[in-house]
Amino acid sequence: MMKRDHGGNVSEISRIYGIDEDKIIDFSANINPLGYPPGLKKTMIKEFDSVLNYPDIDSFELVSGLSEYHNIGQDYIIVGNGSTEFIYSIPLTFKPQKALIVTPAFSEYENGLRLAGTKVSYFQTDEKADFSPDIARLCKRLREGFDIVCFCNPANPTGVLTSKDELCRVIACAAKTGALAVIDEAFIDFVEEESVKKEILRFSNLIVLRSMTKFFGIPGLRIGYVIASAPCIAKIRKIKAPWTVNSLGQKVAAYAFSDRDYIRDTRQYVTNEREFLTAALNEIPGLKPYESAANYILVFMDSRIGLNSTELKDHLSWEGILIRDCSTFQGMGDRYFRVAVKKHEQNMILIEKLKWVAK
Repeated sequence: MMKRDHGGNVSEISRIYGIDEDKIIDFSANINPLGYPPGLKKTMIKEFDSVLNYPDIDSFELVSGLSEYHNIGQDYIIVGNGSTEFIYSIPLTFKPQKALIVTPAFSEYENGLRLAGTKVSYFQTDEKADFSPDIARLCKRLREGFDIVCFCNPANPTGVLTSKDELCRVIACAAKTGALAVIDEAFIDFVEEESVKKEILRFSNLIVLRSMTKFFGIPGLRIGYVIASAPCIAKIRKIKAPWTVNSLGQKVAAYAFSDRDYIRDTRQYVTNEREFLTAALNEIPGLKPYESAANYILVFMDSRIGLNSTELKDHLSWEGILIRDCSTFQGMGDRYFRVAVKKHEQNMILIEKLKWVAK
């Protein structure tokens, strides 16, 4: 069986460990603990007959909703089958020869680039600086000559948030050297004020990736989009496969943005529960949680924990608890794991299990 370097494989874990799916608590995938917006299922049922027709090839209704939500013109937005579609199509569109990835990072950046024949290099953030990127050093590295730089903000799996001003320094440095700056904002909805989405009007080399998977709790519907200059969008559109966003996905996603109470409640709940979980993890001997701006927490295990991250993942899987082993991330050893922020009662179960492991 092919090894998967992602979280969220609940059905696979159910088969391997013989545990009912509804008894598994998945801390490996960073999905909104409140689930999807409360009116979403009703919207899906109401719009179900839309499956009788081909979906709108341009996702006009959804693009219109995104345009209004972000206060950005429709010509600057294109929708796809999750942001991963664009992680693969952007290298095929712009054909970069050399890429720089700020790591640790989502493995699909490298996979998409290598598939396009791009030579990949890494800019490794320093664990001694809690994985916060050294912007001056990154800009100096960009001057070596790259065609594209990939930067996730907040970073995955570290949760580090780079301020908008600092990130604009990186984009400007990339522009001076002729490089595209691809900024993955899959988790920026939790700190929307730090998004660089409006900077597309300043920087023609900026491409912003956005996802509805995490914040809006609909990973199974596969909705993602790009915000970029009109010429960039036009180039991406030229090679985009038709009908990659299904009819129900378009309808439901357009609805999700309209529920402002859900958006507000999600931000507040995740903030409160993340603070609780960070503090609780910090009290367990041998564990060091990192500060995070997203709905997940990176945790370091010192030598007092008698398991490495892979062994801990396997151990907890038998208990029906899934965590993300971070040893598969570029530049990270086998002493790091990542956990999503879940409902309070679920977070309590995780804490109790980890306390037992740390004895």
